[in-house]
Amino acid sequence: MRRMLGMTALGLVSLALSQLVGQNLPDGSEPAPYTLELSRQGTATVADGYRVFVMLAQEHGRIDSEIPAVNMEFNQLRHTLISAGLISRSWCFHPSAGLERDVLAYMTASYLNVRPGLLTSLLGMTRRYAYREMQFRRFMKSGQPHQIVSGAELLSVMTRVAIEVSDDADN
Repeated sequence: MRRMLGMTALGLVSLALSQLVGQNLPDGSEPAPYTLELSRQGTATVADGYRVFVMLAQEHGRIDSEIPAVNMEFNQLRHTLISAGLISRSWCFHPSAGLERDVLAYMTASYLNVRPGLLTSLLGMTRRYAYREMQFRRFMKSGQPHQIVSGAELLSVMTRVAIEVSDDADN
């Protein structure tokens, strides 16, 4: 059952992310789907992370936006995620900066509504706590919190998020 859910979730993530296919190229051919391009990227950017989370949230109906994530500028993505409570208002990352593991973990934990422990409930969730929690829950592999994730790792985490959300919806 879990394997079937995993395949379904992977298909949903691929379907959602495939909307990021660009316009036809001048020679009439179409570019590779965004997911394929992202999976081949050695480094995922902050803009990639924001866009993928907005797309997933739109797909799950958590963000009501008339503008598809593919058409949003970086500041629109940022404001959408802030209003959804998925990122901190104080974050001022450059769109082309590498997406760090602790930032991805924070967005993941926020998306999954991970309930913090006593100390973090008083002080608020931190990127460090989120990263440790996502490692414990096996959403992310071990490594340094400020290490930049690859496009494939970003898609891997997003697949796990989609599986978790699908499992929660079934229960």
